Amino acid sequence: MSGGRFDFDDGGAYCGGWEGGKAHGHGICTGPKGQGEYCGSWNYGFEVVGVYTWPSGNTYEGYWSQGKRHGLGIETKGRWFYKGEWTHGFKGRYGIRQNVSSGAKYEGTWNNGLQDGYGTETYADGGTYQGQFTNGMRHGYGVRQSVPYGMAAVVRNPLRTSLTSLRSEHSNGTLLQHDSPSANQETIPMTPTITRGGFALSLYTDAEAGKLKKGGLFRRSSLFGKLKKSESKTSLASQRSRLSFLKSESGISSTGSDAASTASLGEGAEGEDFPPFDADIDATTTESYMGEWKNDKRSGFGVSERSSGLKYEGEWLDNVRHGYGCTTLPDGKKEEGKYRMNVLIRGMKKRVIPLKSAKIRQKVDRSVEGAQRAATIARQKSEIAASR
Repeated sequence: MSGGRFDFDDGGAYCGGWEGGKAHGHGICTGPKGQGEYCGSWNYGFEVVGVYTWPSGNTYEGYWSQGKRHGLGIETKGRWFYKGEWTHGFKGRYGIRQNVSSGAKYEGTWNNGLQDGYGTETYADGGTYQGQFTNGMRHGYGVRQSVPYGMAAVVRNPLRTSLTSLRSEHSNGTLLQHDSPSANQETIPMTPTITRGGFALSLYTDAEAGKLKKGGLFRRSSLFGKLKKSESKTSLASQRSRLSFLKSESGISSTGSDAASTASLGEGAEGEDFPPFDADIDATTTESYMGEWKNDKRSGFGVSERSSGLKYEGEWLDNVRHGYGCTTLPDGKKEEGKYRMNVLIRGMKKRVIPLKSAKIRQKVDRSVEGAQRAATIARQKSEIAASR
């Protein structure tokens, strides 16, 4: 085996062992104009094990096969690093990806560079999701647990918030588009107040949702009663005042927040018998969701519960109550029936007027049972994810 220095036409160079006209043994190869470098062992022109540094400063240290990262390796990209297995150039089968500054982390199985199978996501605020993933998204069954409300990540503008990226990247050292703030985001209803990571039970709905549909049977529940025009500003001010402690807290940032698991805080509702759901929130309140997920959102059957006692069991769509279900307030009173995008459109409050339709009663019961089954399965999947 011979060796030496070889200069290429594009400005790159190789210095090291050489055999049969190919890099072999140990050597260093630099890219065009001296940018980028691989230092390690070679096997007839292919990298075997070593350190690759891209012009951007991103690095990979580990094993290669046929010119692709394959085997165990560590990748560093800006504030993120990945440590684990690689398969034909992609992250997989098992690995950990973490942000060294925020602490956001995913640990679990991968496929083709994306989270796939079972895993645990830990968000920047300390909240977690344990369960199933498909193609880089929470999909299947899983458990989302928030941290106390006063510590939960603030999502001030959901339209510009992403999962920062517990989602994967290209294998060539550059970021995928979805690592930018505008991609892979979840459509979250904009609200007049602050939203928090992991909180999905909410009063707030689209203003149009509460309007009576022409020729329809839509009836807005008094739980979601509209503010009187003369009281709207005062009520909103009261809500903001009640949550004023949020503004004085330090160290809270939307960076690294879990935008796929956020909630809305909305206007107060009229009526003392059924106060606004969010009246039960204080700095220590936590919320969990156990059930089905589709494309990174709570969809299907599931159970969401706050430490205050507020609870919803039933059907979900895109992170809001949608379909048949039962909401239990902290005082034990219940609202049962059919929801449309978070608004009760058919049904009554229990202990006030019984459900008029036996069919609605049956559908609610089936949905609650389905939610409880989904929650049980989600807990099982969560345990599997935690054991990986």
